[in-house]
Amino acid sequence: MFGENGIRFGAGSAGGYDERDESALTSATEVKKMHPHPHSPTEPHRSPGEPRPTGLLPGLLNRWLVAGSLLSGFLALVWLLLRSGTKPSRLTYPCQQAAFSTASLSFGVPVVLALIAVRRRLVGWLHARWGIAVAALGLFATLGVGGYLSQAGADSGPRAEPPREYRAQLYRVVDCPQDPLGERFLGVENLLAHMGQHGLKFYKSETVSLLSGPDGIIAADDTVVVKINYQWDQRGGTNTDVLRGLIRCLVDHPDTFTGEVVVCENAQFNSTANFDRAENNAQDHGLSPHDVVLWYQSQGYTVGQYDWTLRRDTQVNEYSAGDPNDGYIVLAYDPQFQGRISYPKFMTSYGTRLSLKFGIWDPGTSTYDRAHLKFINLPVLKSHHATYGVTACIKHYMGVVSGNLNTNSHSAIARGIMGALLCHIQPADLNILDCIWINANPYSGPSTPYSGATRRDQLVASQDPVALDIWATKNILIPAFIANGYSPPWPEPSADPDLPSSDFRIYLDKSMAFLILGGYSVTNNYSRIDAYTASGAMGNGDYNGDGLVDAVDLPYFAGCMAGPSTTPAPPDPVTPDECLWTFDFDGDGDVDLQDYAAFAERVGEND
Repeated sequence: MFGENGIRFGAGSAGGYDERDESALTSATEVKKMHPHPHSPTEPHRSPGEPRPTGLLPGLLNRWLVAGSLLSGFLALVWLLLRSGTKPSRLTYPCQQAAFSTASLSFGVPVVLALIAVRRRLVGWLHARWGIAVAALGLFATLGVGGYLSQAGADSGPRAEPPREYRAQLYRVVDCPQDPLGERFLGVENLLAHMGQHGLKFYKSETVSLLSGPDGIIAADDTVVVKINYQWDQRGGTNTDVLRGLIRCLVDHPDTFTGEVVVCENAQFNSTANFDRAENNAQDHGLSPHDVVLWYQSQGYTVGQYDWTLRRDTQVNEYSAGDPNDGYIVLAYDPQFQGRISYPKFMTSYGTRLSLKFGIWDPGTSTYDRAHLKFINLPVLKSHHATYGVTACIKHYMGVVSGNLNTNSHSAIARGIMGALLCHIQPADLNILDCIWINANPYSGPSTPYSGATRRDQLVASQDPVALDIWATKNILIPAFIANGYSPPWPEPSADPDLPSSDFRIYLDKSMAFLILGGYSVTNNYSRIDAYTASGAMGNGDYNGDGLVDAVDLPYFAGCMAGPSTTPAPPDPVTPDECLWTFDFDGDGDVDLQDYAAFAERVGEND
């Protein structure tokens, strides 16, 4: 063993007495008498325990350096914990990584130096009660911090990839006219025509046309739930011009619409009676969803509305379980996303009983019909600086679930609950992302005042909500950020679609994984997205959807040209409505010589 001066005892006799030990001790004592300090023979004698003088200035500098280092480390650690909070996955952000490095260096260097300086006293300290307490506290803190840090990797949730051959199809129209034509909104009509040009038919019908076919989406006798965003006034909600134009297309089914349209929303804490605010997202600010519904009812159409907000505190059972009441079905708690899936069950104003999971309930036969229940998701694209970076198709389902009834729905978005919900109730039959007015300010949202919105006059549709969300964020929202003067890096919660650790990507990717594991093909990979763009303006002239207005489109224009007050006689399979959507450039309700001049000008643009 070693004494306090580094002299070895008992080395020659395995711990027993040895004459060499006594000799060494005597020699060391003599040396100590001549030189009180073994490393400084000229240093004056100091009493036991008296500190060694180091000089005033160096001592203060050393203390300030150590104190400053520890203080900076402490502040970095506090910032790290405050910014990461209950989301350890944020520890992968660059700012958090830098703070963690600062804390590690600031605490680590003084600790290592201190350990070196007191290495000969550690054993003695650990034998004292306060030393044991400090060691235990340090061990506890280390385990706690280590457990917290480990969640950064453990909080990843399920991971999955779509089939290799899968490609998402997106359809975008730009330059949508700002003014609606009565109840028509040409941007919506041209979007549906653009979809049809590329094989996705809006109408399910035996009649094959630009918009319809046997594999179409909406049958003439379907009940269609249209989910809007109406939690926020002004530009924070779905554009009601777009809503009105979409309903116009639904009730104009070529096989004569005999079904039902229901406009729905759960505004959680911000409900408005009858979906009727004074300040709406429309060209005419006074046009509310309720006004739209009333107009169609006045025309004899089976169009209604249902405010799920009123039932968010009511838990019920399915119709098949004998419960006729409106409310929310709530599933058991799932530790994967730390929440409970919920969805509404309700009776419309026309007496139709709907379960968003099982479909239309027939009390006479006690059976569900899921095939004739269709769901159109109609969100608005905007920054969500409050929590999740971006609101688009996936986040919009927060207006489907109940945030009450102990569901923990909003917090569970970060862990993919919306993807799990879609697996349970089935994804929307069509997502139409409203990008007429968007919130392109990364420091605001989801509420959006008129003065805080950016006009983009675009609509984007897809049956893949994940692909639509990431593509629209990348190609519409982020460019608008930059155009508005907000250069990266953007604040947290981050909307960055290219950063896997951003708040937007975290909830999107986890929702995607649940969807894929549930058997649905979706993707967040840009290279697997086929995006088609066309004009949403009046009379885009591109009938065959190849992106050009050229001689290929000329025969169709000639077939549609009929002049004022006459019914067009188009070549098969073009219909009169399709003539107007494609070739009525001036919006006067016919295709004539004035439209031919505009058509010829568009052809000339391609020369």
